[in-house]
Amino acid sequence: MTPEHLYIHWPFCRKKCSYCDFASFTNQEKQMHSYHEALCLEIEAFSKTCSQSPKIKTIFFGGGTPSLYPLTLLTDLFKKLREHFSLQDLQEATIEANPGDVTEEHLKTWKSLGINRLSIGVQMLDEVILERVGRLQKNKSVHDLLTIAPQYFENISVDLILGLPGATTEKWFNSLEQVTSYPINHVSIYFLTLYEKTPLTRMVKTGEITLPSDDWLIETYEQTIDFLKNRGLNQYELSNFSRPGKESIHNQAYWDRRPYRGFGLSASSFDGKKRFTNRKNLTHYINFWTKNKCSASYQDEETLSQEDIVVEQLMLGLRQAKGVDLRRMVYFFNRDKREPLKQVITDLKNKNLISEKNGSLFLTVRGMVLENEILLKLLP
Repeated sequence: MTPEHLYIHWPFCRKKCSYCDFASFTNQEKQMHSYHEALCLEIEAFSKTCSQSPKIKTIFFGGGTPSLYPLTLLTDLFKKLREHFSLQDLQEATIEANPGDVTEEHLKTWKSLGINRLSIGVQMLDEVILERVGRLQKNKSVHDLLTIAPQYFENISVDLILGLPGATTEKWFNSLEQVTSYPINHVSIYFLTLYEKTPLTRMVKTGEITLPSDDWLIETYEQTIDFLKNRGLNQYELSNFSRPGKESIHNQAYWDRRPYRGFGLSASSFDGKKRFTNRKNLTHYINFWTKNKCSASYQDEETLSQEDIVVEQLMLGLRQAKGVDLRRMVYFFNRDKREPLKQVITDLKNKNLISEKNGSLFLTVRGMVLENEILLKLLP
């Protein structure tokens, strides 16, 4: 299946936050040009496997910190994309940006290249809390960017993290109040997640840092949903809120399991039946494409069974406001797994973790906070 959605990974950062588990690196500026060249070679190699030039609907630059992509190199990358893909039907091109990295020149260049959506990583407007997790971001940088960006972009999203150590209800809603006072039309609220081998996880285990309780998260998240709704930002997915018509087209493709192609270090791809993941070692990735200049050699490849597909539909459907069709989910499971699944669903309903309406299942607010635990219970 020809993908209509592209993801491009830029793995470089000025400083790595203590909670981050993404494929990203600091102090590797000398590798940027080589990585860019490898990225272009991967794009070219993939295009040769297509019978016709794919018509692209969305592009998403993630990271790492894509706003660190040197503008001359990014301009060259877009030249390569236009050589190998049809961008005439491009609906959405998003770039993730850290406030302190963005100048007016960035905004002008991004817009001229065809980027039409900014995803700004704010996380929280409290310098003390951010410094505690290794994020050296100034509130002034956020305000400066949110002031000037609307002059160039009509489609602006802000990322926030709920549950950072030291966060209080007052500090959280102060951040929300400030960011929603600017002309943005999308907000992503992510729960702080502890990943193994990250500095934050080690600090939590040793007691150096204490995280907010689940009860506080549930209550604050519920209030956050109402807060954003009152400001015209409606929830359409567990972590995402938007004004009408400003939902993320690219992310919706993930949730609807449409084919997409990822380029760059550790990037994932999906063709409808198989999932692929690129090499995760920066030096190996650069050397492979520099020397081979041929079709991809993935580090991981997985062919999905019918049951795998149903499980993914269940997981992704529960996250969305439209929910997931219960009867369809149960039907596709083997007979010996249907009754246990029904019992698990009943138990989760009784615990007010999921609800059912018109045959569709939804996560409750409490269920949204405890999503991972619920999915583990639902997996066959």
